[in-house]
Amino acid sequence: MSMKMKGLLAALLIPAAAIAAEAPDFKTLDQDKDGYLSRDEITEGIPQVLTVFSRVDANKDGKLDPREYEMALRVLSGQQS
Repeated sequence: MSMKMKGLLAALLIPAAAIAAEAPDFKTLDQDKDGYLSRDEITEGIPQVLTVFSRVDANKDGKLDPREYEMALRVLSGQQS
């Protein structure tokens, strides 16, 4: 089983609020240091965010900036819908 598949399966088993509370910071996830999180960076770092990616990608550019990432964490923790 691939690492991506294992990560996605883990995402389904761990409560979203717990993930959001212990989420890595944006700079840690931004592997290429371009100021954005790609789907690949999210998949490797915190795949649970993929479940809300489309909803929080406000400008629909296919990547998350720091504000959009924070929104994703709030949505996962139940603070936003």
